[in-house]
Amino acid sequence: MKMVSSLAGLVIGTAVLLAAASASPSAPGPASQGLVPAGAWIWPLPPVPRLVRGFDPPAKPWLSGHRGADLQAAPGDTVRAPSGGIVSFAGHIVDRPVIVINHGSGLLSSFEPVRSTLEVGAIVSEGDEIGMVGAGAHCDALCLHWGLRLDGEYIDPLLTIIDTRPSILLPLD
Repeated sequence: MKMVSSLAGLVIGTAVLLAAASASPSAPGPASQGLVPAGAWIWPLPPVPRLVRGFDPPAKPWLSGHRGADLQAAPGDTVRAPSGGIVSFAGHIVDRPVIVINHGSGLLSSFEPVRSTLEVGAIVSEGDEIGMVGAGAHCDALCLHWGLRLDGEYIDPLLTIIDTRPSILLPLD
């Protein structure tokens, strides 16, 4: 699964370069943003939050693992949209409030626990307030869990913020 995450980073970067080469600069919006390279999105908790627990996908989809990144936060902290999109879910899942943003091109961000007054269909721009850190689940009063799915498969959300690929040394010749 870690290989899948690395491959997802490569796919996202390649798709962005291809999309940028053919995209119209006068057509902004969630659906036209396409996939994004590292550094293109903003942190959902400004300024730069401390990473409490990183992405650790399971070996098989049905096994336990950590399908996102936990960012240090306290109840009441403001959560912002890391990129533009449309709210596709806002409500409770089991014991926690959750909000999901559809960024287009198969990318969905989920945030929990987040209390929000936004409704499904609300359009958000990068940096817009989408809610406040609430309580519940494994992040209860400690963190914000940020999940990112690409075509239904969880990938590391930090791929949109920082370059997590390993460094490769090339020969001088």
